[in-house]
Amino acid sequence: MRKIIQRSLNKYCRWRIGQTLPGVLDDLDAYKKKSNTTGTQWITLWMSVKSILKHRPEEILESGTGSSTMVLAATVQKLKAENPNYNGRVTSMESVGAWHEIASKNLPEKYRAEVEIILGPREKFEMGFFRGYSHSNIPNRNYGFILLDAPAYDDENGLSFCADVFKIMDFVQNDTLHGVSDGRASSVFVLQTLYGPTVARYYHSLYAASFSIPRIDFRDRKNNTPKDWRCTPNGRLVYKKFRKH
Repeated sequence: MRKIIQRSLNKYCRWRIGQTLPGVLDDLDAYKKKSNTTGTQWITLWMSVKSILKHRPEEILESGTGSSTMVLAATVQKLKAENPNYNGRVTSMESVGAWHEIASKNLPEKYRAEVEIILGPREKFEMGFFRGYSHSNIPNRNYGFILLDAPAYDDENGLSFCADVFKIMDFVQNDTLHGVSDGRASSVFVLQTLYGPTVARYYHSLYAASFSIPRIDFRDRKNNTPKDWRCTPNGRLVYKKFRKH
């Protein structure tokens, strides 16, 4: 049943993207012939398009370059056509040199003005009691949206999480950061642990989650006091510091 729902939703989301961004589906089909990328699922792409059109961020961060880069760029172009004062840009991070080369070579010329593809080998990222991986070399820009789909987050110590969404909090100025996670269940788990489950609802039938979270300095030791923890009647600890509810 889960796979049936997922296939149906992906088909619908593909149709919505084609209606919203005319021509991008043909570009995606052509791109896949030049690249061995599996691509981001349509559900995730449509979630991203909706969020960007709604919030209109001028700085967009993509963690994991691929066919999704063209969809983000096409969304930026749509906003520019609707509002000449909008000056959006996609910063696309790729951690693997070979994939970075392929993506840089195969990105259609029509999208290059809206996209900068940057090689950022993965590096460890530690935040409180969480361990993850982020891209290095992320430019210091005021990102308002992030598509979280990389880098690889497992190693000899087991599973961690994709941490770019927290790394950029060191320099972004926006009070709220919007984004979408493609799969990456461990990353959504960290978001839910810190902010509560309502901030990023995740279902296996979607294999994706959208989120809007406040920018916080997680390294501030003042955020670690006994008052930040709630103990349920059955003895379960809940970190409540940043939860909305």
